[in-house]
Amino acid sequence: MKLLYEASNFTIQIHWVVPFAILGIIGLLLLLFAKKPFFKLLSAVCLIICAVAAFQFINGYMNIIYTYNQEEYETVEGYVENFVPASDGGEDKEDLEEESFDIKGVHFSYGDKFIKKFGYHLPSTQGGFIKKDGQYMKIGYIETKKGNVIVKIEERQN
Repeated sequence: MKLLYEASNFTIQIHWVVPFAILGIIGLLLLLFAKKPFFKLLSAVCLIICAVAAFQFINGYMNIIYTYNQEEYETVEGYVENFVPASDGGEDKEDLEEESFDIKGVHFSYGDKFIKKFGYHLPSTQGGFIKKDGQYMKIGYIETKKGNVIVKIEERQN
């Protein structure tokens, strides 16, 4: 089996960080320079949103990476079935930008636009490893409330 992905190689994408960085900078500027109470309140709201988002991001990221590093994850091995590729983008509906498949009845879904869970999230339309039905894969995953998080991908070489 050839290792294609593991959670310890997870990288933070710049387009996830920029909106919150801008919101945080606006909040700080308003806090420092605003004279009116409304703008002080607005700055507090901006900073709270940034703090909550940062906490959730760090908490989710650390839970998945820690669990993976402790080798406390499940594995399933077999052929990819029911593969539904992500679209090329441009749709208004988030579901169209998600990709999904099953292996031996275990369902996986992920997408690059809206990161609901940490772990593998690169659709085939953007060079992802899972491309079609019939690929023989070994998937390491962690069960969460939001679905199965892929933490390791291996593919059988012919």
